[in-house]
Amino acid sequence: MGPEVRSTTRVRLLEAATAVFAERGFRGATLRQIAERAGANLAAANYYFRSKERLYLEVARQQFEALEARIEREGGSTRPEDVDRLPRAGLVALLRSWIETAVETLLEEPGHHGTLMVRELAEPSGALPQIVQRSIDPLRHRLERVVTRLAPELSPAEVERCTRSIVAQAYFYRTHRAALLLLLGRDDYPRGFAREIADHIAEFSLGGIERVAARRRAARAEPVAGAARRAGRRSR
Repeated sequence: MGPEVRSTTRVRLLEAATAVFAERGFRGATLRQIAERAGANLAAANYYFRSKERLYLEVARQQFEALEARIEREGGSTRPEDVDRLPRAGLVALLRSWIETAVETLLEEPGHHGTLMVRELAEPSGALPQIVQRSIDPLRHRLERVVTRLAPELSPAEVERCTRSIVAQAYFYRTHRAALLLLLGRDDYPRGFAREIADHIAEFSLGGIERVAARRRAARAEPVAGAARRAGRRSR
């Protein structure tokens, strides 16, 4: 078997695994099912990936790398040194673009990223700690850097809570899609829905971040103002 054939077989196995894991979840999928979907034999799946968990981790890695590449392609670099050079307008645009890309990726049909993540979060596999460490945590840190630059007054805990709120809003439209479509009386979200929701999440989140930052500024200013008032009363 030549290198080109081996490469093609591996790619087919990964594509088949992505679909089968999305349909059945980690626990419900088997290497045999994946091999059959790929038009390969079980020995090939074991040769390339050794185990179902290793194959699952590779699928997750590819999905998150694709998301990260899409974020950078559509919204600009999220590298720390690039983020630190952005003015506020650039930071707002980057956050807005990140949100839109995340929502579009989660809601895409056909699209496996949202389904895979919802399944993994609902029924965590043994691979979740590695998925968090390798993929989710780096994206979280990048988003936290943007929030910190937008509101440097915030404490690390406040930045983390703001970041979680942004991500949770994006995931809501994926995890609750069936119920929301029933409420909307539709079979699917309308065209342009992801962009409209991304606009709302961005505006809502920016307003929330500013409100938390304003509260933090007020708390810091209060001791100074109190001291000034006390000094004024003593001088009278």
